[in-house]
Amino acid sequence: MSVEFRNVVKRYGPSTAVAGVSFTVQAGTLVTLLGPSGCGKTTTLRLIAGLELPSEGRILLAGRDVTSLGATERDVSMVFQSYALFPHMSVLENVCYGLRRSGLGRDAAEKQALGALAQVGLEGYGRRQPSELSGGQQQRVAVARALVLKPAVLLFDEPLSNLDTRLRRQMREEIRELQQRLGLTVVYVTHDQQEAMAVSDRIIVMNAGRIEQQGDPRDLYEHPATPFLARFMGESNPARGQVRRLDPQRVRVKLGDAEIELADESAPDGEATVAIRPEAITVEAAPGPPGALAGTIAKASYLGSHMEYSIETEIGTLFATCPRVDRPLGRGRRVALVVAARGVIVVNDR
Repeated sequence: MSVEFRNVVKRYGPSTAVAGVSFTVQAGTLVTLLGPSGCGKTTTLRLIAGLELPSEGRILLAGRDVTSLGATERDVSMVFQSYALFPHMSVLENVCYGLRRSGLGRDAAEKQALGALAQVGLEGYGRRQPSELSGGQQQRVAVARALVLKPAVLLFDEPLSNLDTRLRRQMREEIRELQQRLGLTVVYVTHDQQEAMAVSDRIIVMNAGRIEQQGDPRDLYEHPATPFLARFMGESNPARGQVRRLDPQRVRVKLGDAEIELADESAPDGEATVAIRPEAITVEAAPGPPGALAGTIAKASYLGSHMEYSIETEIGTLFATCPRVDRPLGRGRRVALVVAARGVIVVNDR
């Protein structure tokens, strides 16, 4: 089932949480609403669920206008951030709850619930209490409780925020595999850029109640349309550079003493904001090759698999990562920075 928003607005008194949002989620895809706290992504998810009704605009599910319908009148299930499991019920009873409330008999409900638990890898856990489960297992119970209702659209609100890093990676892989195996339409909310990039067919980035940009993960990371996107989709160093067009497909960007040729079809000549990815910067001993950017190490941090450096340069302080942990560079060391074209982006200055 597809999901469509047409100029949807949600106000709470004088405050506007969602400001004229329009997008389409194609059936059978996983689309993530991504953005910082307070950007309107969870409100948007609740509008899909029918837990909130819009102040303006229209919401359509599979082409059917559901704008004024409540949660019980939509074929949608939601997995909450807190999982919202009933602590006094067993796992099986939790999964059965929605089916029993809809009038299904106990035996039929339990049969379907056991099937849902098997889908999420929890066979044999039906008699346990939620308190006897790990965080990841509780999250799977919440997913099973949503799946058993056979929703046309499944919604996730920050489902992994309560898990540690390793389990978060495992669970996001399981959610993605389940979505693809069952052909579900999923709308997923997170503030974690890596999580969004790992699970999504498309990402809708929100900022201050509006859509900043939407597209596939690679497009958003490699071609951010605004300075906000360049900062938010992964680490980036903002700088000012001079752009000169070489031909319809290429430009030359001057960053201090460094000049870099980029593939770019839209940047105009003149001064512009440039985003430099940390992984695009190679840190070498001074003076370095011709065209390198001179700098001085201001901070150095060892992170096991790599070093992180803050480097003072003529275009500002740049953050860089370096895999050479066996030869760390100390504070005050003069260095040369070689910047790769692939990690440099000319962004819209709006």
